[in-house]
Amino acid sequence: MWLRHVQTAGYKLQVLTLTPREAIAGVKMIAIDLDNPLRIIWSLKVFRTTHIAMAGGIHLPDKAREELIRFANGNAPAGEGMADTCVGDAVLAALGKVLKKITGADLVGVHELSPELLAQESAIAGPGFDDGIAALFALETAQAIGALDIGQAAIVSGRRIITVENIGGTDALIDRVGTLRTRGLTGDGSAPLVLAKAMQLQQSVFVDLPAIGPETVTRCAAADIAAIVAEAGHSLVLQRDELSLAAEQHSVAVLGLRIDHG
Repeated sequence: MWLRHVQTAGYKLQVLTLTPREAIAGVKMIAIDLDNPLRIIWSLKVFRTTHIAMAGGIHLPDKAREELIRFANGNAPAGEGMADTCVGDAVLAALGKVLKKITGADLVGVHELSPELLAQESAIAGPGFDDGIAALFALETAQAIGALDIGQAAIVSGRRIITVENIGGTDALIDRVGTLRTRGLTGDGSAPLVLAKAMQLQQSVFVDLPAIGPETVTRCAAADIAAIVAEAGHSLVLQRDELSLAAEQHSVAVLGLRIDHG
């Protein structure tokens, strides 16, 4: 886990949590709310923060998104700042820049603190997967929908797009495929289902890189997805030992592929 790496490297660590989570031994944790950005700034300043890393995806209701855009614009009304058209990761990137300006802390990506978390260009876990054309097509599809700021993931069967991620996130995407499969809408099984996750072209590398973990594998197995493709160099593989165990147990192939970012 990257938090352990940070502690080992000698950093004094504080975690600001947007959603409830279990306590981490030896780590100061503070629950925060995006509706109160001043508390975030106060917590960072009191802690004398030198580096800020953002990790994990969040789902923002429209009201919270609007407030975050306003804050990122320096409290200017929507339409008067450069971030007024930002959504998703772009909004969080704008927030990060504001926090850097106010606190002076450096923005760093999780991969900079724990480079071993990055997916490599190779087989990562599970059985072999020999349909390289489908794997690359899935990754290219994920990149294409990312360019439209729709999401980071797509599921294909051969050269057929089954569904793509939307505002509901990757878990909802996988669950949706399970429903489509039970209705007989994902093919006859001759072309295995493949999930791919790719970094959005406009995405800042210090916020919410695509990530997969053991839960991703378990969900994919339940939806009869045969392979998971992570963009090598631009996505995170979390809890690698547990992921490998789940991939072997459920016979789900996990691999990393590179893709051209232009």
